Parts: sequence; C-alpha cells; structure tokens
Amino acid sequence: MNILDAERILDRFYSKSNYSEEEEYEFIEALEYLIDQTNDPNYMMQLGGHYYGIRRFDLALKYYEMAANFEILDAYECLGYIWYYGRTGERDYEKAFGYFQKAADGGDAIAAYKLADMYKNGYFVEKDYEKYKEIIEKLYITHRAETSITNFA
Repeated sequence: MNILDAERILDRFYSKSNYSEEEEYEFIEALEYLIDQTNDPNYMMQLGGHYYGIRRFDLALKYYEMAANFEILDAYECLGYIWYYGRTGERDYEKAFGYFQKAADGGDAIAAYKLADMYKNGYFVEKDYEKYKEIIEKLYITHRAETSITNFA
C-alpha cells in the first residue's frame, strides 16, 4: 500500500452508505497506514470518529488523544464528550472540563456550551448560574454577530 492507494480506499469508503466488514477493515487499515506514514492529525480524527460511531470508545479515545497532541480543537471537544458521558466506562468531569475548556479557549462554541452546562449543573465546578448565563450570553452575542456578518456577505 502507498499513500495514494490508502486515500483511494478512504474515498471509496466514504462514498458508500453501506459497507461490508471487509471494506471497513480495509478502511481502518488505510487510516492506520496514513497515520503511520504522515502523522497527520486529520487522519487520527477520522479514525477516532469512526470508532466513536461504532461505539468502540476505547479506540476513539486513543485516536482523539493522538490528535489532541497536535492541539486540534475538535479532538479536545471529542475527548470532553468521552469523559463527560463516561463513554469508556468511567465518567470524569474534571477531564471533561479541562478538554472543553481547551476547545472553548480556541473558539469552539459547542465546547463553550458544555462548559456552561457544567456550571449550571455543578459538574466538577460549583454550581454557578451567573457563570452559566455569562457563557450563554457570550455565545448568543457571538452567534448573532456571525449571523449578521454572513447575511451581509
């Protein structure tokens, strides 16, 4: 296999809505090859996402952590979800909060919303309705501003 062959396998896999076990195996092998050859965090995210989708959260965690080493915001958000919901069998609000905070600091609105949720419910942090409102209002204002800019473009 070479990089071009691996990318073709990905293209074929993504073009289908139903795939066989063999095609899934080939897809996973191609992504593992691309990760090994390129060290590209986008491939890590793709494989993590695939494993998350088929509920292999232990493997999703592995690949999201690899991508997080490259400071990929989406990886932080995904790791936050894994720990927030205890996808690997262990719920850890402290880890979830840390990952959501990293993603939110980078501008990830979904992660910021999850932080607000944690303040509202007192998960890892003290319940703080004012902090919850502050985050939600900031998200609302940012969203309105972005929507206004988009409408004028």
